[in-house]
Amino acid sequence: MNTESSKRTPESTERQAPWWRLIHVLSSMPVAVTLLCLVALASMIGTVLVQNREEDFYIANLGPGWYRFLNALDFFDMYGSWWFITIMALLVLSVSAALLRHGPRFWHQSRPLQAMRPWPKKSDGGFILQTALASDPDATQALLQRLGFQEFRRGEVNGNTLLLARQGRRSKFGFFLVHGGVVLICIGGLITSQLGFRGTMNLPEQESDSVVYVPDGNSYRRLGLPFEVRNDDFEITFYKTGMPSEYSSQLTLLKDGKEIISKRITVNDPLRYQGITFYQASFGDAGSGVNFTIHDLTEAGFPEQKVETAVHRELEDGMGLKLTVKELRQHNVMDMAEEEGKSKLRDVGPSLDIHLSSPTAGNITYRLYMSYPHMLAFARTGEREMTYDDLGFAPADTLKMRLLSAYLDEINKVEGERGPEQNRAAFATAMQRLEIPMSHAAELGPPIAIAEQVLRQYKLPMLFSFTGFNPKMYTGLQVARDPGSPLVWSACALLVIGLLMMIYRHERRVWLRFDKECQQLEVCALLSGKDKHPLTATLARLQQELAAASDNKS
Repeated sequence: MNTESSKRTPESTERQAPWWRLIHVLSSMPVAVTLLCLVALASMIGTVLVQNREEDFYIANLGPGWYRFLNALDFFDMYGSWWFITIMALLVLSVSAALLRHGPRFWHQSRPLQAMRPWPKKSDGGFILQTALASDPDATQALLQRLGFQEFRRGEVNGNTLLLARQGRRSKFGFFLVHGGVVLICIGGLITSQLGFRGTMNLPEQESDSVVYVPDGNSYRRLGLPFEVRNDDFEITFYKTGMPSEYSSQLTLLKDGKEIISKRITVNDPLRYQGITFYQASFGDAGSGVNFTIHDLTEAGFPEQKVETAVHRELEDGMGLKLTVKELRQHNVMDMAEEEGKSKLRDVGPSLDIHLSSPTAGNITYRLYMSYPHMLAFARTGEREMTYDDLGFAPADTLKMRLLSAYLDEINKVEGERGPEQNRAAFATAMQRLEIPMSHAAELGPPIAIAEQVLRQYKLPMLFSFTGFNPKMYTGLQVARDPGSPLVWSACALLVIGLLMMIYRHERRVWLRFDKECQQLEVCALLSGKDKHPLTATLARLQQELAAASDNKS
């Protein structure tokens, strides 16, 4: 008969079972630390990479290659990805396994003393103090009570009196609070990822809606709310530099046509109702009316066409030419410093972006500045930065535009090489054609010369004049339902309390052995923590008190 196998207890046999070995692996420190590091790394990635934006946003900022690679890893919807949820689930299993493995031992240690515990072994690592001071068990127990010990048990061994004192047994509950808090935080996050949502709602002023657009892969899904949200008013203030300083929205919730609640929200003061939170996230143009003039450079005389339309609308001429009003900015901050190395930020006023799509000229985006009409700003297809130049005069100056057209027409008639004399002759002919007195040549000559060089350099088919706008703004709301939030915040509180208990509260046990005549005292002390200094101080004070008691007795 195998002696070793015959000595196995049911508990030891249970610990050899496969499921118990799995619990041992899951609850090990390397596994827990690895999972926590993965969660931390994923959270860092989710903070750096903007989550749940449209495909065009990522391609414009990262490029198509990086977009396809990161999108394949679900990095743009990371907190809802299968691999992040798997990591969180494994973390829950790891911490739960630690509770199952170590919980019974900590629970047993946290219970009140039921009987005298045996004298510790040398391997337990306690402090040993021997003293010849005279003291009796009752006086020593009273002294230990003054030092903060609450539980006491006495026993007799070989005629010697044993006294066991303990304090801080409730510190063991910190283990349960910390591990339970981590489990509840993960469960709360999983509840939110499966039952909650986070989407956007763009509401123009004086309009209402009940649909939230929730990111779903590369697209959005429509989620209906059980009530309507109305944007009564949107306000925004700016710094002197033109940067937004504060913006807010007056929101009203409606159900069956009746007002439920109304509140003005700001960036840090959202509206909450029935577990749904409305955050002030952004703002933008909701189709502001704009007025501009088109100057066709492909026709003689550069004819004008006045346009009255709105942002985001398209205009077509039936011949393949298309104009799209892309964006209206009421404030633009630019660095106007003339010296290199210095900065002078300044608000240059409203601007309008117009995209031109032409079969002959390709795709060009113009940026028109209302306060600087002579400034030429454009970008062709593939160019990420705008090209800026000075046209020499505003295209709205009809006389100069007609003179420029006539001058270019005369220049094109010059055969052979063109020099300063040919330029002056062509300019004089153009002045005569338009019946402009030559006395204005000194005034009109320089800007016309600058404009001629600019147009020949960039070969633009059109110019524009931005003449006015009627703003209409929308408020960008982030709408979120977070059913796991109360559980997460409660778990965070438990986690902090548990950490404080484990860091600042330790279980302390002191065994005292008295001889028959109470003339010799031996003390053994154990501390459930690595920092032995608090217990060393306690023993030093105990020795001082015993010395004082011995002197008084003598």
